[in-house]
This record gives sequence, structure tokens and C-alpha cells, in this order.
Amino acid sequence: ANIQQLKLLLQKDPLYEPEKHDELFLLRFLLSHKQKVKRALKAAKDTLVFRKEYHLDERDIRHLIPHKIQSGEYGEKFPFAKTDNLQHAWKTRSPEDAIVFTIPDPHRGVVAFLNIGNLKNDSKTCKQLSVDDVASVFMLTSEWAHQWLDYVTRTTGRFTKSVRLIDFSNFSIFQNSREATKRDGKIMDMMEDIYPQLLQALFVYNAPSWIHSAWAIFRPIMPKRIIEKIDIIDPKKNQKEKQKLLAFLSEENMPESMGGTNTIRPCDWAAQ
Repeated sequence: ANIQQLKLLLQKDPLYEPEKHDELFLLRFLLSHKQKVKRALKAAKDTLVFRKEYHLDERDIRHLIPHKIQSGEYGEKFPFAKTDNLQHAWKTRSPEDAIVFTIPDPHRGVVAFLNIGNLKNDSKTCKQLSVDDVASVFMLTSEWAHQWLDYVTRTTGRFTKSVRLIDFSNFSIFQNSREATKRDGKIMDMMEDIYPQLLQALFVYNAPSWIHSAWAIFRPIMPKRIIEKIDIIDPKKNQKEKQKLLAFLSEENMPESMGGTNTIRPCDWAAQ
């Protein structure tokens, strides 16, 4: 009933196209806003404006290997969204394997590997890039994930989300500037509004002892919805924790460093 009501209210919006913005498109907004039609309507309308502004409904980017943009594989600069040089923005902020979005199995969801230790989040790097530069990297990965998850959901009939695997190897809290962290937070809030219900789970691995300690202290008092999405694991040593990953990633696709059998680094995986 709620989704029909939302469709009816959107019919008056000149940007709404029922063929493109169908019930599956609208469902994510209702789920994100706990079936509250008024809030879902505002979010959907804002998203339609956003998608129109950046011509997102006109471009299928699933063929891209997102992190390969930094190497110039898709041409120099690679203008996208708010920047005319996404290649520079990506290479400066997220070199090598800092951010790797993959679709190892087209019948399952998106798997993102984030190497926090390689992510440039210091003050010097922050000053080299504009807010639009940084936002465009977030937009590219969010749109790519959205398109793949939409495809997998439609082809399998299973409502599909993504998983993020965050490697804390070589991470130092001193490499993060407060300015960059604050900027990222604002951008991520915006992306969550525009791209609702994309994330199923977030797993942290190779975490230093202080993260384990902090997690042990705060986990009991955190909301259930946060606990259900975030976990700190050691899949190579703990079989039970490895099983959690197998819900998203097969043994053959799981990197050897995480207890799987795949010896190829995710950043070197071929596109589907």
C-alpha cells in the first residue's frame, strides 16, 4: 500500500519516469525511512533532481573497474559528476588498492575492499582536492554499486545489498586530519540519502588491539541496527567468523589473506 501511495504522489513530479523509477527503485527509499511515505517522498524527489543533474539515468557504468580509473585505463582525466578530472582525484586520495569495488560473482552482491592504511586522509592531501573532487569519487563508487545491485536484484529476484571489508593494516590514527574526516562524513551522509539501502554489512579485519578494546566497550550499548551491520573479524584464524564472509563471498573468490583460496589481489581482478 505504501509503495502505491508513493508512486501516486510522484506522478506529479516532471522528473519521475515510471519505467526507470519503478517499485524496486522506490522500495529502497521506503525501507530506509521505515515505511514513512512523506519522508520517502522527499528523499526520492531529491534523488530524481540529483540523477537528472548528473545524467545518471543515461549512463550504464557497470563495465568499469572503478579503481582502474586512476591508471588512465578509461582515458585521461575521466570527467564525472562534479569533477573534470576524476583520475587525478582518485589517484591522489585513494592510490593503489585503497578503494577497490568488485563484483566477483554477478549472481551475488558488490564487495568493496578498503585498505585504510593506504587511504590519503592527511591535511596536505586534503588541501590538494576540492570538495567536488572528493565527492565525485564517492558518487562514482555509489552509482556503480547501485547499478550492479539493481541488476543482481532483478536477475535473481533477491533483494541484494553490498558488503565492505575494511583492512586496518598499517593504519595510524595520526594520518587522519579532522578536516578530511568531517568532509567525508558530510559527503557520506549525502550519498546515503541518494543511494539508500546499499550496505548490508561492514567487516573490519587486521584491526589493532585498541580497536578491539574500544569495540568491546561500546558494542553492548550500541543500537541493534549498528551491531547487525558492523563486526570485527579474523577470518583466517576463526572459522566461525569466516562463515560470516561466506554469506557474501565464495571460498574461491575470497582472498587468501582472509582465509580463502584466491591468490589474486582484489585490485587485480578482471571485470565480469
